[in-house]
Amino acid sequence: MRIVLVIPYRGIGDLIFHVPLIRGLSQKYKANINVLTNRVNKAKDLLKNEPSIKKIEYISFQRENQIKNSFIFFKKINSFNCDICILTAPTKRLIIPLIFSNAKNKIYFKKDKTRDLSKYIIKQSKVEIGDIKFINNYFLKFKSSKILNKNIFISIDSRHDSNDWSQAYYIRLIKKILRKKKFKRIYVNFDPSKVEAFKDILKSFKDIRKIMFTYSIKFNQIINLMNTCSYIIGNESGPICIGAALKKKVMSIYYPKHTNKSSKTIYNKVKFFNSDIVSPKNITSNILKNLK
Repeated sequence: MRIVLVIPYRGIGDLIFHVPLIRGLSQKYKANINVLTNRVNKAKDLLKNEPSIKKIEYISFQRENQIKNSFIFFKKINSFNCDICILTAPTKRLIIPLIFSNAKNKIYFKKDKTRDLSKYIIKQSKVEIGDIKFINNYFLKFKSSKILNKNIFISIDSRHDSNDWSQAYYIRLIKKILRKKKFKRIYVNFDPSKVEAFKDILKSFKDIRKIMFTYSIKFNQIINLMNTCSYIIGNESGPICIGAALKKKVMSIYYPKHTNKSSKTIYNKVKFFNSDIVSPKNITSNILKNLK
C-alpha cells in the first residue's frame, strides 16, 4: 500500500498538527507514509525519527508561477504511483493536479468554518477518510537529553512579525533572569535575516557568557539545544510549538488578533500570556514566577 500525504501548510506548528494524522494513517493502512510538503516547515529535521514515515520530499506550493508549480506537483504525485493520495488543504490549484494524477484514490479536505487547524485536520480526516484513530499525542520522537543544569530557550521572533513582544521587554526579562543566577545557559533565538532588527538585544548581551544567540547555527542543532532546556519562552511561533512537542515547560506570549492559543492542542501545560490584555510588567512577573 503506497500512501502520499500532501501537507501544503508552511508553518512548523502546522506540520506538528499533522502528526496524529500521519500516525493514524499508518495504523489504519498498516503502511509507512510518504510526506510531500514545504521546505520551510523543516519536516526532514522535525520528523526524522518518526517511524510511521517512509519518506519526506519537499516541493514548492507557492502561488507565484502557479501553472509551472501545479504541473510539477502533478508530476511529483505521479512519480509515487500511489494507492492513496491525501491533500490536507482545500486549495483549488492543488486539487486540480491531484484529480488528474495517477493516484488510485484521491482525497482532499474541504472548506469549513473551523479556525483551529488541529481541529480542522481531525474533523476533515474523519469525514473524508473515516475509521481513523487519533491519539492525542503531538510529541516529537527525539531522545531525551539529560538536563544537568537548567537551561532556557527564548524565541524573540515570530513569523511575519505578527506576534512580536517588544525587543525592549525581552531585554528587561533576560536581565531579570540573569539575576537569578541558577541557569547555566540562556539561548536567544531569531531568524538570521533579522540581525539588524535585533541589534539592541545583541548589543545588550554580547559580553555575557551565559547567553548564546542561535541565529547562525543550523536548524537541527537548534532542536538539540532546545532539547537540553527546561524552559521554552517566547512569541507564539514555531519554536514554541517545538518546545511543547518536546514536552518542555513552555510560556507563550501571543497577540489574539493574529494567533489562537494553538500550542494548547499540542501540550495542555503551556502557559499563555495574552499581550493584548496583560501588561508587559505582569507578563515578566508571571514568567519569572514560573522559572522554578
